[in-house]
Amino acid sequence: MSAETIKLESRYLAGTIGEELVDGTDDFGDESESLLKFHGIYQQDDRDVRRARTARKLPLDYSCMVRASVPGGEIDGDQWSALDRVANIADGRLRLTSRQGVQYHMVHKGDLRPLVAGINASLLTTLGACGDVVRNVMACPLPHPERRAVLEPVVAEMVARFRPQTESYWELWVDGEAAVTSQRWSGLDPTDDVEPVYGAAYLPRKFKIAVAWPGDNCVDVYTNDVGIVPTLTDGTSGELTGFVVLAGGGMGMSHNRPDDTYPLLAQPIAWVPPSELGDVVEAIVTTQRDHGDREDRSRARLKYLLEAKGVDWLRDQIEQRTGRRPADPVGLPEWEVEAHHGWHEVAPTPHRHEHVGDAASSDPSGRSTPTPGTSSMTLGLPVPSGRVEGGLRRALGRLVADGTVAALRVTPRQDLLLLGVDPRSVAAVENVLRANGVALAADRSPVRNLAIACVALPTCSKALGEAERVLPDVVERIEKVLADTGNEGLPIRLNMTGCPNGCSRPYAAELGIVGRSKRGYDVYVGGSPAGDRLARRVRADVDLDDVPELLRPLLEHFARVTSDDRPISFGDWAASQDPATLDGLLPPDTSRRARRAAARAEGGGR
Repeated sequence: MSAETIKLESRYLAGTIGEELVDGTDDFGDESESLLKFHGIYQQDDRDVRRARTARKLPLDYSCMVRASVPGGEIDGDQWSALDRVANIADGRLRLTSRQGVQYHMVHKGDLRPLVAGINASLLTTLGACGDVVRNVMACPLPHPERRAVLEPVVAEMVARFRPQTESYWELWVDGEAAVTSQRWSGLDPTDDVEPVYGAAYLPRKFKIAVAWPGDNCVDVYTNDVGIVPTLTDGTSGELTGFVVLAGGGMGMSHNRPDDTYPLLAQPIAWVPPSELGDVVEAIVTTQRDHGDREDRSRARLKYLLEAKGVDWLRDQIEQRTGRRPADPVGLPEWEVEAHHGWHEVAPTPHRHEHVGDAASSDPSGRSTPTPGTSSMTLGLPVPSGRVEGGLRRALGRLVADGTVAALRVTPRQDLLLLGVDPRSVAAVENVLRANGVALAADRSPVRNLAIACVALPTCSKALGEAERVLPDVVERIEKVLADTGNEGLPIRLNMTGCPNGCSRPYAAELGIVGRSKRGYDVYVGGSPAGDRLARRVRADVDLDDVPELLRPLLEHFARVTSDDRPISFGDWAASQDPATLDGLLPPDTSRRARRAAARAEGGGR
């Protein structure tokens, strides 16, 4: 049965999930497996043992990944404690995602209800974290008041408009009671009583929205179906005047269809005043609903529709659906490169910065808490591959439980911001982290701090190769090549993924490594550190062990042309080179792919 038929016949995502939850088996049928994604759940199996179990004629070792949607990555202390508690139902880990969510792995079928209910009890939810809907809405997580005042209302409106409204989710997981309260949105032109925006068939494919801060593209705004950037009176500060809306970004592609599947970056579509932003974004979503490709899921994303129809066509659709012609997009400030690592002072009100060490108060337990109206501190903490486990999990639990850390933010690079720290507690926070074996940004190389990877094997069914598990070794060998070539300390944004779907956004990275098989990877260079340029593939099907040496001649040449007087990022340098020149620097291609091509050429193409 096709995905579209499954959705239409599911009774708004209910299907037979309820019956299968209690049927005594370890797995779900194909139709329920498809519908579970809308509930934030992917059925998976342990691929490390798949072959052995198959040889012994045993069923697959099934489990589920459960994803909590965390709008803007915002988590208060109580929510973090709740998310931490339910991790014990899974494999004892929380995984931070590259879209600011939280995932759990190895959740068995019989444990799904208590885990999902526990997430909803924290006033977060798994509804709409996956599936053919608007996914988790991303936003710059830096908690400066001037940013929060602009970005948080936008995120809240996007969530209110686009979170699925079917009651089947609550009936299945939370005893029929909606734990996450939000005003029911009726839609601009509702065509369905249950799902006024989506309708019974929902969207053709997933739909991603991100909200950037002008000048700070930490969310990789151009890689989204819709990107939103505020415009301010003074460029990167001042009063809000409106928003530039971008559309048509997306990372996914297929190795088997390189000619008609590919990554694209979003294009500027319009400038809109604040009062019209929600309607314009909804018009884009419903345009994709009505015109997106429902026959070929590999080409069902908005990026292909916009490429085929053009920006003017989309602007016409916006006008038809809102009754207003959108204004032309305006220029945006130059993007800066920012990962938000280290300590940041956060003023209590916009445009007011207090001196660190000003007055603070203490609660009866003796811990310091910021006095209302004074500054607090935020720590940007790198979290390798977003894995919160072991000492890091213990340290965060302690810091949140005693109130030293008031709230957390998940970043788009799978890291954490620890918020609300009293200036006098900075050393204490660092001591707790280091005592639990947690490295701070200053303890690690820039490339290690900036490297991200998807989960890949052993749980992701899409993975063709490793990513998260091998990333530390890949980074270590690249660090050595950087040191050997005179580039020690060079901040390169390295994004690695185990398949071409691009969850870690490798095609927009300075260095992208994309799985093609268990050992073979495609290597991309030349993406912008600021996220506004795609990388170019320089070699396909490279053995993972050979990737650092493939990069060595590029890094040697880069070191000769850059200096403190002529600083340039590796990505910008690579993009400035003629493709033939860059290819000429690479060692000979000895990959299996190249050997097969050579053999075909020698055989006259036979």
